[in-house]
Amino acid sequence: MEAASPVDVVRTHYEAIRRHDRAALMATLTEDVDWQAVGPTTMPLGGSYRGHAEAQRFFSTVSRACEVLEFTVDRMVPDGDTVIVFGHEHFRVRATGRSWSTDWIQVHTVRGGAICRFREYTDTAAIVAAFA
Repeated sequence: MEAASPVDVVRTHYEAIRRHDRAALMATLTEDVDWQAVGPTTMPLGGSYRGHAEAQRFFSTVSRACEVLEFTVDRMVPDGDTVIVFGHEHFRVRATGRSWSTDWIQVHTVRGGAICRFREYTDTAAIVAAFA
């Protein structure tokens, strides 16, 4: 059987997010995944997360703190073991009732059929304002 391409791995990752299937989501990540939501320290969802336990903490924080109103993948651009994904989101912060809507770029690196590195680049000022 042929190994899944990096795009297939990333597509499976987003499908698990869409289904709210945390086990399937975690199965798309390597045990030593290097996950980073790039942003200032004032952004509650920002920071670096290393390994499954910390990645799990990131996803738990997002689901507790936010209501996902829209999360859409617009385009995937493969480059070897890296997949650059363009999309947009609209989230509401549960504690404040404020929301943000922004475009983002997410960069996934795939190793051995799983995501080993993730970086997200987005409008962090909009996210910080929604939490304020």
